[in-house]
Amino acid sequence: MGEIRRVYTRCPLCGQIFRAAHAGSYITVGRDTDLCPRFPGRRFDAARLIRSEITMCPRCNFASAEDFRELDLSFDERYDLEERLRGDGLLRIFRANQPPWLAFHAAEICGQERRLPARELGDLCLRASWVCRKAGERAFESTFQLRAVRYFMRALDNEELEGRRLPVTTYLVGELNRRLGHHREALNWYVNAERTMQAVGRMAWLDRLISRQSKLAREQAA
Repeated sequence: MGEIRRVYTRCPLCGQIFRAAHAGSYITVGRDTDLCPRFPGRRFDAARLIRSEITMCPRCNFASAEDFRELDLSFDERYDLEERLRGDGLLRIFRANQPPWLAFHAAEICGQERRLPARELGDLCLRASWVCRKAGERAFESTFQLRAVRYFMRALDNEELEGRRLPVTTYLVGELNRRLGHHREALNWYVNAERTMQAVGRMAWLDRLISRQSKLAREQAA
């Protein structure tokens, strides 16, 4: 499936030095309709591989998809992050036995405090939902799908999404709504995704997805 290597890194928040897991090269065998990559082998191994996209400090729980060496936090950022991480309920509950999605939750919290774009926060939640699916945690999968939808909608309203990011984000709002059982809402977003492609150019793979998932949503809404 793929290899995970461990490298030493320093937490930009608390200064802890630890070995972080990073995915090396890996093989995929297609994608799900919400763009989750499919991996050969065991589902738990797939969850572990996706989880390795996030670096999370074992001491203070600071987490990010970015390379820790590229982060330079201000004094105010450090204080606010420490307070937010220390007070988070899920991080307290699952600290002793961390599920693979917890790192994405921590990265979302840190991203909020660092004021990352809504599209990036949505992507963190989308990937968290993928990990939950691989790990068989349906309730948390739905929770993160709903969070992703909210961030993506905020991004569509307030951020300039360039190129293919616009139709792909619009499609994801539709597909995540369908997976959450909001079939008629999903149909509207599929139509919107088709319209956005008129401005940025057609994408054959996305055209196929929209056509297939629209048909499925109509059947499910009936």
